Amino acid sequence: MPERAPTRPTFVRVVIGGDVIPHRPQLFEPASVKAALAPLAPLFHTADATIVNYETATGEVPKTIDPAALFLAASSAWMGAVVSANVTALTLANNHACDLGSRGLMASVRAAAADDVLALGASDTSDPWKAQTIASRDGRRACAIAWTTFVNDRRPSCSDPRHLAIAKPSREGRERVARAVAAAFQDGCDAVIAIAHGGEEYAPQTEGMMTLARAAANAGADAVVFHHPHVVSPLVVYQTEDGRHVPIFASLGNLVSNQGESWTPAYPAAQEDRHLVYLNGWTRIGMIADLELRLDARPTGQSPFGVSARERASVSAFGYHVVFVESDHVLDKSNPHPRMAVRPLDRDTDRVIIDKLSRDKLGPRAIFENACWIERIGADAITGPSCH
Repeated sequence: MPERAPTRPTFVRVVIGGDVIPHRPQLFEPASVKAALAPLAPLFHTADATIVNYETATGEVPKTIDPAALFLAASSAWMGAVVSANVTALTLANNHACDLGSRGLMASVRAAAADDVLALGASDTSDPWKAQTIASRDGRRACAIAWTTFVNDRRPSCSDPRHLAIAKPSREGRERVARAVAAAFQDGCDAVIAIAHGGEEYAPQTEGMMTLARAAANAGADAVVFHHPHVVSPLVVYQTEDGRHVPIFASLGNLVSNQGESWTPAYPAAQEDRHLVYLNGWTRIGMIADLELRLDARPTGQSPFGVSARERASVSAFGYHVVFVESDHVLDKSNPHPRMAVRPLDRDTDRVIIDKLSRDKLGPRAIFENACWIERIGADAITGPSCH
């Protein structure tokens, strides 16, 4: 009898970016954010799923709001412009989700449905903790859960657990996250990515958030991703209690923002007070997580526990892209709508930027030295020897 041909493994590729922020007036118009994301099209189009953090509420900005206020809202057309860059899912669970109260959160959920893009971490009809299928192939599913650790507007109507996933970095929060990861496998997910919003702004990721990440990983998550600090933190590979190696992207930083608008390599990487954001060069740097998931690593619907070490590893390769936000604001501060573009950082042509940031002893300079930095955008880009 002839030997049966081996079954081809089932892979999907997922890329995840950080905060997309509608700063007024520089990025407030839909055309501005669409143009800013355009250079990432070659990368986003190679992925089976592209996820970014929608760092805003949806709706009309009150005319009484000071443009300098830490209040974020954008039109549904602005979300459409973000989605048009081949973004397939948005994390809605973040601290600005409730800046317009419950109406702004629900408007975000409805706008996502209208744009046919997945809304992660928020819902108007079901459990916001329920895992969403972000990519599928051959009947197998890659899923994601998302949550925030806090919201700016604490009105109960918006932070209702029936509509927004919230888990603080506490024992109760870790248990809530673990239940959500376990439920995802029980619902038939073959791989699960956990995405959280939390930490301290303009600072390395906190130990509280890393403890939360380890709880998600020990519950079975195949990768954990954080955003909120507006600056990147180095990638960490964590060995779980059951022997898996789980990448934890401790902070992706910004993807598209107007922060660091006056910074050039002529200045220090950051001021002593790193909350002087307009001169903080690290706010111009972002990280895009790049994951290759093997969806047939476990029997369908099987949790990571009780299966062999070979079967329980769903992440077959991983790495990250370093990106830089270009802004013509540096050249012309009188223009309220400067050209902005986020593009992959190039080790050669951006040597001046890299050298300046690499000398910052308090900054996450390790990201430039890690073998997981992917400098090519092609579909076979995940080749870092230490990232398998």
